[in-house]
Amino acid sequence: MKVLILGATGHVGSRLHTHLQHANISSIAASRGRMRSSIANHIILDSMNLAELTKQLQNVDAVVNCVAGSKDAIGAGAQILTQAALAAGKPTIVHLSTMSVYGASEGVITETSPFDPDYNWYAAAKCEAEGHMQAYAQAGGKVVVLRPGCIHGPGSVQWVERIANLLKTFRLGDLGSAGDGWSNLVHVDDVVKAIHFGLEIPLAASEIQHFNLAAPDSPRWNQYFTDLAQAINATPVKRIHPLQLKLDSKAFSPAVKISQKLLTKAKQGNLANKLPEPLPPSLVRLFRQQIFLDAQKISPNLSFMTYAQSFLSSVEWLKNEQR
Repeated sequence: MKVLILGATGHVGSRLHTHLQHANISSIAASRGRMRSSIANHIILDSMNLAELTKQLQNVDAVVNCVAGSKDAIGAGAQILTQAALAAGKPTIVHLSTMSVYGASEGVITETSPFDPDYNWYAAAKCEAEGHMQAYAQAGGKVVVLRPGCIHGPGSVQWVERIANLLKTFRLGDLGSAGDGWSNLVHVDDVVKAIHFGLEIPLAASEIQHFNLAAPDSPRWNQYFTDLAQAINATPVKRIHPLQLKLDSKAFSPAVKISQKLLTKAKQGNLANKLPEPLPPSLVRLFRQQIFLDAQKISPNLSFMTYAQSFLSSVEWLKNEQR
């Protein structure tokens, strides 16, 4: 098998490339820019360029879509990918989606639960991308769609480093009822193993399979915040008042975000990086959302790390990063 990885500089893509290399599976790491460190079999490829992408897909058996970024990169990018794949002989597509497609849904969520594209721009883009994957399957392609929860573990800037920074400044802590939502954490290596599984699952032409990804023993957010705060000595764990959370997410954090954009536009990236961590309203909504991903469909074929194992892995990486 020969595999093309799109978005190979990202958290999951880079980890996947290393995993496949160790598994003796030929993989090509593709990204729009150069890798931060030298890596075997890396090419520069604009996944929005139909001709370039088609050419690369003609030489592989499967493609893994880990592309992130803007609404167009996710939604329109998926459409270009499927067009290229159809022109290149219909290689298997393993598409990395997200639990965000379920939007504001609550309760136990299975792969057949309804989508909520009106939730935010990210959910809309991911729902659009899944629509293109469905169309590819209807045209005779083979597709595996993975919908992970919050991907943590080594390299997780979003769900480890950012949360740690907010805990250190006592902007997160025990949120009370505002932090009682399920975290749906899943270790990056479990996501990588699921992608590997998706590459090898036998599919018929026009078949599409969907899988939720979340560790069965993922804790509620309050538990994760408390555990991480204690691990990084951001103690005593502060009880965050609902008013503080509201003012932070709806007044302070938007101002920080605007300042970051202005400084970046003015080519003052170093100053932008020194600003406090934003705490967007979407994140605050997630912390209270009673959404629980049911990942039983894939679990017989994938043994998830326990929360204790994945948490230790995250903390070890974080401490090494801060040395």
